[in-house]
Amino acid sequence: MSPQQQESERLQNRLVWLSIRVPFLLALLMMLAGVAAALMLPAPEQVALVTDAMLILLVLCPAVVLMFALLIVALALVVLMRRWGTRARSPLRRLEALTASAHQRVDGWLSGVDGHVLDWAVRLEPLRSLLTLFDAPPQESENEAES
Repeated sequence: MSPQQQESERLQNRLVWLSIRVPFLLALLMMLAGVAAALMLPAPEQVALVTDAMLILLVLCPAVVLMFALLIVALALVVLMRRWGTRARSPLRRLEALTASAHQRVDGWLSGVDGHVLDWAVRLEPLRSLLTLFDAPPQESENEAES
């Protein structure tokens, strides 16, 4: 290996040590200090203070940091949506006009079909009595027979 590669590898190891291992060791030390404090403190109220501090440091602070990133993403999306909304307005209005004209055409066609169906229903009304010509006569129920 060349001296430059060795120096680059040392620098990479140092960055890994500083960015990953040191925060991990600090968090581990804080947890051990919290456990030791909880074991040494006599009153439950004092232990509650330690556990609350641990909760804030180990859970809520990282959650706030992660939520900040999500907030930035949400704000960027809102800005983009507003920009895209103004661009999409005219195509949406054209689509609205197209669906309104299609609605009028379909409504006119359906009213024509409705008129033809009613005309045929009136013309075929005399034949309706023939449809029940071969049906069995209705049975009398027991309630009608008793009265």
